[in-house]
Amino acid sequence: MPQTQQPTTAPDFGGMASGADVGPTVGLGGYLENAAPVTMARLRFDSGYGDNRPDRGEFFYAKCGCFNTRDAHGPPLMEKKIDYQDLITTAEYAFSQRFSAFFNIPVRFLNPEVNRDTAGLSDISFGGKYAFIYNQHRVVSLWLQVQAPSGTLSTGLGNGNWWIEPGILYLEQLTKKWQLFGQFMLQTPLSKRSDFTGNMLIYGLGTSYVVSQGNWGYVAPVIETMGWTVLSGKEFNPDAGAAVAARGETIVNGKFGVRIGFGPPALGTPYPTRSDFYIGYARALTGTVWYKDLLHIEYRRFF
Repeated sequence: MPQTQQPTTAPDFGGMASGADVGPTVGLGGYLENAAPVTMARLRFDSGYGDNRPDRGEFFYAKCGCFNTRDAHGPPLMEKKIDYQDLITTAEYAFSQRFSAFFNIPVRFLNPEVNRDTAGLSDISFGGKYAFIYNQHRVVSLWLQVQAPSGTLSTGLGNGNWWIEPGILYLEQLTKKWQLFGQFMLQTPLSKRSDFTGNMLIYGLGTSYVVSQGNWGYVAPVIETMGWTVLSGKEFNPDAGAAVAARGETIVNGKFGVRIGFGPPALGTPYPTRSDFYIGYARALTGTVWYKDLLHIEYRRFF
């Protein structure tokens, strides 16, 4: 007798084959990127203190002009410490529940110890993310960001390089109130303006838990840790008065804050509230630092 062929079921790959009409709450972290594609506007303010290697890998600003070489385009005097404030406007648009595009426009206020204070447009960036896993409990997205050299080099407002930053973002909805999230990225130059220009790994892990909610909104404390490992490039060492290799330097920061949602929350849905606010503090946990202390404030509005 002929055998009846059993229907086959395509593998789900954690929700990849299913519709994305439901999903976890948008990321409630502070510093780590949100894995879920969204339509939003965000205003972010960072105030960092004690950056003693601003030209490390040319990630913050360009090679110190004190070297007096053709590729030294940064501020003219050697620095031992700078403080800064970045005000970043972000717009993200979700074309679908799996794909979004975004851009960032940063304005920097630079307060060096030796060079003159300055303010103005820093290096803009743009990109997109695609959630290849999206289900009720998990979002995993591919991330790609491009940074363009739009800040003035000689005053420390930009680094002068084109950068590309591929990566992966992760969000796990453990319960309606509890999230786990992380990221892993590689920042690499598309152009190299000097021998200081390098590559860097960026990674982090965090968690948040809603401890209180009501018609007024919700409160969710956030704990995160972020790390940066420099793979190549150089930096100016003010103690030695010379350029040294930055390869292998690893920086780890602890970050603590609270996210507050406004309005009656709907935890477990893509948008728990239509707007929220975050305030947090970051502290360097290693001797090598980007900054010793940082204040982070942001406001998000979802559409």
